[in-house]
Amino acid sequence: MKRIGYLGPPGTFSELAARFYIDQLRKVGHDEEADAVCLSSFADILSAVESGELEEGLLPFENSTEGSINVILDLLAHRFKEVKIKGEAIIPVVHQLLARQWMSADEIEVVVSHPQALAQCWGFIEQYLYLAQKKEVISTAEAARLVSLHQEPWAAIGTSLAAETLNLVVIAGNINDYPENATRFVIIAMQDSKPVSGCKTSLILSVNDRPGALYDILKEFASREINLTHIESRPTKSRLGDYLFFIDLEGHRKDAHVCDALSCIKRYTVSMRILGSYPAHGAAKKRENS
Repeated sequence: MKRIGYLGPPGTFSELAARFYIDQLRKVGHDEEADAVCLSSFADILSAVESGELEEGLLPFENSTEGSINVILDLLAHRFKEVKIKGEAIIPVVHQLLARQWMSADEIEVVVSHPQALAQCWGFIEQYLYLAQKKEVISTAEAARLVSLHQEPWAAIGTSLAAETLNLVVIAGNINDYPENATRFVIIAMQDSKPVSGCKTSLILSVNDRPGALYDILKEFASREINLTHIESRPTKSRLGDYLFFIDLEGHRKDAHVCDALSCIKRYTVSMRILGSYPAHGAAKKRENS
């Protein structure tokens, strides 16, 4: 049985993403059974994949309102250099206001959640929960667990899955400031995916410290009409002003034009590592409909 790690505790968006991914495996006719395994940290997930304890891991990579998950970028860049990205899944983020029992918004004394969930619902909080104390915890599931244990008028911002698991009441649903809010998760394994239509490639690189160095790299992609879907910089953790660049591009690393571009940009880089090539979210469905 394939074991797929996700960040716990149960009831988080990570568990929803793991369930979605396993369901997608079944839909495309994946023969091997898969089981979602809850772990306590991102590093634990990556370490378990590297050691072979897990076949795959699921990590949040980017949110449509809050941007990249920097801790994941740093772990991939500096600590876990053998793992590959072999897939992605985009999960809608729908926040709910949860409590032990029904109460009006002005009765709530404390609203608790993960910092990103609080940030993503700040408009709702300012309008309806402005008198409540705001409390940050490690996850939306932990917030729901705390509320389930408190007799006081506390409320959590969390998932419908957490409400179902802990028998909480949904006081208000879909309280996101941005209805299109979604998180992109990446599937981590020791090997990436074979070439199919609709692939993406992710890489990390550092460039020579000179004017136009990054432009020269981008020009190689542009001249081959390779679309870059994401570019992000992170400090190298060494000298101030030195940065790593994370790039996502359309195409598989084995595609001729992508392979040619990657070969050409090496002369402009200090280092380059391909994180993996993998089917973009929804690519399988597009192939079915084509």
